[in-house]
Amino acid sequence: MKERVIAKYNPEYYDENGIYTKNEWDCFDDIGKIYDYKRLTFEDYYIVETNYVGFVLECLELVNCKYLTIDWNLDFEKKYFRRAIKDICHLDLTFNEDECLSLISEIETRQRVSVQKSILLLRLMLRNAFNVSLCNKRKKIRFYMGYEYYLHFFTSLEKEVVKAIAEKHNLYLLW
Repeated sequence: MKERVIAKYNPEYYDENGIYTKNEWDCFDDIGKIYDYKRLTFEDYYIVETNYVGFVLECLELVNCKYLTIDWNLDFEKKYFRRAIKDICHLDLTFNEDECLSLISEIETRQRVSVQKSILLLRLMLRNAFNVSLCNKRKKIRFYMGYEYYLHFFTSLEKEVVKAIAEKHNLYLLW
C-alpha cells in the first residue's frame, strides 16, 4: 500500500518550502469565521465535507470494500467525544446524537463496521469529534484524518486513479 494525501488545498498555493500560503479554513470549528474576506457558512463547509465522503466512498466501491475495521484511536477521551457530539448534533440536526454516541464502544473495542457506519465515523472525524484509522487489510485500504483537513489514504490503487477520483470530488492529490 502507498500513502496518498488528499486535501481541499490547491497545490498552486504552496510555496517552495511546502507552506500553504492562502488563508483558508482548516476545521469544522472555523464555521462562522472569515477567510479571504468571506464568512465560512455551514453550507460551504458541508460541500467540502461531502467531497471527502464522495472520494472515500468511490475508492471503497472501486476495491469492492464492504466493511472496515477500527484500527486505532488517538487521544480518545469519552468526555471530549460526548461534548463534541453534542456540539455537532446541535449544528447539524441530520446527525442522531444517540447513534453517534453508540460508536464509543465500537471505537474502544476496535470493531468491524459497515461502510455506512464508516462514513458516519469519517464525518465525525472531519468535524473533530475524534480521530481513528479505518482499514480493510484484505482490500489493502486504510485512511485517517490528519491535522488541517489532510486525508491520509493508504491504498494499492494506482496514483493516477486516486488523483482522478480526488479531482472528480474537487480535491487534490498532494502526494
